[in-house]
Amino acid sequence: MGAWNVSITGNDTAQDLKYEYQAAFYYYDVETALEKLDAYVRTHICRESDEEEWCNYYYSLADFMWRKGILTDDVRDRAVQMIDEDFGLELWAEDEKTLQKRKKALAEFREKLLSPQGEKKKIRIKLNLESVFEVGDVVAFRLKTADKPYIPEMYGKKTHFDEAFFKACDGKYVVMRKAKDDISYRSKVVPEVADHWIIFQLYGKIFDECPTMEELSSVGWAHSEDGNGFFFCESSLFYFKKRDFQIIGRDRRPIMVPRRCNSSIFFSVNVPNSNADTSLIEAITLARAEEKPQKRSFLDFLKPKKNT
Repeated sequence: MGAWNVSITGNDTAQDLKYEYQAAFYYYDVETALEKLDAYVRTHICRESDEEEWCNYYYSLADFMWRKGILTDDVRDRAVQMIDEDFGLELWAEDEKTLQKRKKALAEFREKLLSPQGEKKKIRIKLNLESVFEVGDVVAFRLKTADKPYIPEMYGKKTHFDEAFFKACDGKYVVMRKAKDDISYRSKVVPEVADHWIIFQLYGKIFDECPTMEELSSVGWAHSEDGNGFFFCESSLFYFKKRDFQIIGRDRRPIMVPRRCNSSIFFSVNVPNSNADTSLIEAITLARAEEKPQKRSFLDFLKPKKNT
């Protein structure tokens, strides 16, 4: 079985379907969501004759609905009936100890389903549901280092700038060009629900003021694992608004985007050992270091470099 414990959600099917539950109940009313989910499961996953998978589906569905305060009488009664009839329980009979644990888990689950559910909760999807910016948009936004910790080492490697440089970058501008939209996940039940990401190219310079397109013409790209400054980040305008973004122009020239982008800068992350500002500054200082291997001053990092 594709299960790693005896709980209702301790299996691959329940974990895969939880995103579909979120999408369906976020986008549709309860009745329509149930119809859509049932059609999808019966077509692509299983029918009642596959007792293992049907239990994984139906129990996890009932559990999700109960926790969100939207459990219907029909779904509750059907799940309770399955438990009372030992539906699918013989699949656990190979090991008596495991069987007894499963029975206990189902008894507790039955008791929960028959208990009063809480108030209806708003369904939230932790995905980037929209595409922001157009491909080719050149976007300037501010570094915010004043309230961020200086991180001397990231991912086991020493950063190439000191704390004074990091703090002095506060309020300065960095610039990216949007290269591509990327969708990491799309609901099969509700195709309109998808997780959007941006693949962008980071220019290899830190600016005191928001630059013009003419100023950018002599600036090359920052350092990234894929080369030419390619990174991916969340497609969320929230993070760019917090950084006073400005669209300063568009560059529609063809962009040779790597087939798979391996470098990331997560604007949502701000923890003791990682933040977006450190990643942005490091990518730029590394590019400058590759161009000028000799010892550099603070001002060297603010000078333009030729396009590569």
